Amino acid sequence: MRIWAKLVVCVICLSFVSTVSAQMKRRVTAIGKAAGAGIKASDEAKMDAKRNAVEQACGLYINAMSQTENFQLVKDRILGQAAGYISEYKVNREWADEGISYCEITAVVSTADFERDWQKFAHLKEDEKNPRMMVVLVEDNDVDDLKEPVVNGICQSKLENFFLSKDVQLVDKSVSEDVRVRDVSLAALNNDVVKLAAVAAAFKAEVLVFGRAEAKCGSPISLGGRTLYRWDVTLNVRAVQADSAAILMSNTYRPKKPYMTTSAAAGDDAFDKLAQDTAEQVLKDIGRAWHKRATSRRILETRFSPVSRKQAKAIMAALAEHRGVVRGREGLKIRNLSQGVADIEVDWKFDLNLLADTIEELKVEGMGFEVTEQTGNRIDVKVIARE
Repeated sequence: MRIWAKLVVCVICLSFVSTVSAQMKRRVTAIGKAAGAGIKASDEAKMDAKRNAVEQACGLYINAMSQTENFQLVKDRILGQAAGYISEYKVNREWADEGISYCEITAVVSTADFERDWQKFAHLKEDEKNPRMMVVLVEDNDVDDLKEPVVNGICQSKLENFFLSKDVQLVDKSVSEDVRVRDVSLAALNNDVVKLAAVAAAFKAEVLVFGRAEAKCGSPISLGGRTLYRWDVTLNVRAVQADSAAILMSNTYRPKKPYMTTSAAAGDDAFDKLAQDTAEQVLKDIGRAWHKRATSRRILETRFSPVSRKQAKAIMAALAEHRGVVRGREGLKIRNLSQGVADIEVDWKFDLNLLADTIEELKVEGMGFEVTEQTGNRIDVKVIARE
């Protein structure tokens, strides 16, 4: 009787394990396609079929996560390695029609591995959400006096301290102090955003936070036997992508309530209140702008060297075949070609890492590619001659 009971328990356990295993894997049929004909197009169609199989098998999970932060970025990154979630597959048929190659497969997909990697990749985007910043504010604590505005004043200090409290990486002041004195102050006072962006990029900052804080003392008013002064204070902030000088966001901020004081010379105190009231919103706005840049379609800069114009066009033709390039050949443009360096703009809808991977895997006759530098918006590529 005990032996029989053990057998029943074993059967139940095996049945449970089999059920759980079945829940973690799904068998699906999917079709992929690629432009062109021949072996290369056939391989790309097969890869597309695998991606579609994973997306189909994990559809419920993907739909459930569709409102999470970084959704599109994480989805594209994970589906880019779709083959890793397929434990087995077979090609049912392959065919070509009107210049398009097709491939139909039946695949067994591990949904558990997909969900595990989704969580992993979702947490790997910390650098995208918290770019390294350089903060430069021009401050005029009384626009009616004859004193010149200053850089690195109280409002800037307060913003920097708030950013640091939220684990934002800032350019080391001790390292950049000489540059601040010589170049940054002059560029800030002259509103030279391009120069400031170049300085920020030189110190490996992804984002330049540049702005102007102004305070103006209003007419005195009498209240309860006391003379009060109302200070009108504003903070204009631009977030600039350092490596391209592109404006990510621009906004004006004011304190939640007018700043009232008995002093007619309290501009710095007004700045203190301004920073307290606006720092959180400033950081949120910068974060949203950076996140949008990281997760939506954008123009990315690639720099290939050494190349001729003919080689640059061959590279563009190869890139145009990738699904990440928006509008194909029209999504690529040679911005500049000088002394063997080709600056090519790519209208790209995935993340920068995927573009770097794509470039290194490009198949162009006589050329190989090695990414030598990657910043927030640019990839530098060394072109290697191959037989």
